[in-house]
Amino acid sequence: MTSEQLTAILLAAIAAPGFWEVIKTMIDKLLQRKRVTIEEISEKLDSQGKKLNSLEEAFNKKNAEDQEKEAKAARRRILRTDDEIRIGVKHSKDFFDDVLRDIDYYEEYCDDHPHFKNKCAESAINNVMACYEACKMENSFL
Repeated sequence: MTSEQLTAILLAAIAAPGFWEVIKTMIDKLLQRKRVTIEEISEKLDSQGKKLNSLEEAFNKKNAEDQEKEAKAARRRILRTDDEIRIGVKHSKDFFDDVLRDIDYYEEYCDDHPHFKNKCAESAINNVMACYEACKMENSFL
């Protein structure tokens, strides 16, 4: 097919009565589809944002629960160590180092969470610290 024949066919198509209506309808459909796509994307983004917020809230709640459990576990270890010191059980330096890390974690948690009950461990912490200092001064670790 020559370029003259192709030009003649295009001119005939353009001159046809319904040609411009078909083109206009195709353009309208493309534009409408683009609008729908943008609306669909916006809705999906909103939905995903809500899901992400929900997951973030669940993660934060779980993280807070885990931190509280760890603080309670540290408190139990501190109280157990205090009991052992009171009945005369000797401890190694490494053991005391672990308990001192528990005390640091526990006190930091209590500072960050004023609602958390702390009174039961204060005297135990003081006793553990005093025993540690005495063992350090006397070099009497197990």
